[in-house]
Parts: sequence; C-alpha cells; structure tokens
Amino acid sequence: MDLQALQREIYQNKVRRGFNVTDVGKEIVFMMEELGELARAYKQSNRLPVAEINCRVEMVDEVGDLLVYCLGLCEMLDVNAEEVLVEIVERNQTRTRDGGS
Repeated sequence: MDLQALQREIYQNKVRRGFNVTDVGKEIVFMMEELGELARAYKQSNRLPVAEINCRVEMVDEVGDLLVYCLGLCEMLDVNAEEVLVEIVERNQTRTRDGGS
C-alpha cells in the first residue's frame, strides 16, 4: 500500500468509527497529546543512544500514532501527504543549518 492509499484508508477508518474528520483544531490537539506521550516514553527511558534505548517499542508506537494523525489531517485538508513530503525533502536538500535556503 502506498502513502496516498494509507492516507485514504486512515481517513475512511476514522469515518467508519465515528472519529473526528471535520475539526482541524481538535486533530492538532490529539497530535500534541501523542507527541506528549512520545516525550513521556523518552523521559522514562534510559536516554542512551538510539541503538541502546530501552523504551524503543513504546516510542515507535507513539511515532506510529503521530503518523496516523498526520496522514488523517492531510486527508482532512485534501492534501497529498506524499507530495508534501517530497517537496519538504527537496527543500531540505538545499536548506542551511539555520533553516534558511
């Protein structure tokens, strides 16, 4: 399944289950909650380099939740997530360390 198909499936799952598909602000709040859970998992970890971190499973789970919310939000906004990612990756190839281009 490609990214666009995943994006559509995530949205359709939200519709089927009666989850939010209209309130962008609410979706952003949910994303922030998931980001907080990721930060909490890191805070509870041993904070070693990534190859040695002990809460990797929990952190990956939270990253997955964040991705689901990001893709769902893209579908809500009628934006192709793959196109957005390609554009950002291309822009980052010439971006300087301070964020300028």
